[in-house]
Amino acid sequence: MKSTTDTSGKGAMKTVPVINRQGEKVGEVQIAEQLLAIRVNPQLMRDVIVGYRRNQRQGTASTLTKGEVRGSGIKPWKQKGTGRARAGMRRSPLWRGGGVTFGPKPRDFERRIPQGMRRKALAAAFADKVRGGEVRVVDRIEAPGGKTRELAGWFKKIDAARKPLVVLGARNAEVERAARNIPGAGVVQRGSLSAWLLMAHGAVVIAQEDFKTMQEQLS
Repeated sequence: MKSTTDTSGKGAMKTVPVINRQGEKVGEVQIAEQLLAIRVNPQLMRDVIVGYRRNQRQGTASTLTKGEVRGSGIKPWKQKGTGRARAGMRRSPLWRGGGVTFGPKPRDFERRIPQGMRRKALAAAFADKVRGGEVRVVDRIEAPGGKTRELAGWFKKIDAARKPLVVLGARNAEVERAARNIPGAGVVQRGSLSAWLLMAHGAVVIAQEDFKTMQEQLS
């Protein structure tokens, strides 16, 4: 369900419909012109998203070098006269069970992202979603009993079946459980929302009150 534009009067503001559980329009919410005026800075978005993804890496991959592999360092056979290739030790990377040459070692991938950059990237990504008609504002978000089938059916009714991202004001265990088995779906609390999550998902499903709060914070 795409957003609509109210063109009546001076200072007209764009609006998006508010949808209920049956997929019906029960109202509309206005969007501030300040939010719609925010444009995407490609370099800023790249820096923030790359930094965010780097910070998600654990950096715990580790391999053993030939000096760390358990085993004898004795020469397997004499240097000459056997007809075999020369060998120095059984821990050589050329041997099965030997060490690894230039293998990964634990490292820190963390990259500090200033709060101002994160905020600008989030505002730009959210504004881009709004302009593209990919924000589904609903009267409330719930999944009684945590049923995946019901939540998936609701996503289809509101045209948010492709990789939806549910934004919650507070944690909701039933919604999280119901969305767990929906391919590509994601659930995040409003305070943890990032530009990367917005760009990585399709439609954004958010309650009316949470939408208004985000608009005030990002405009």
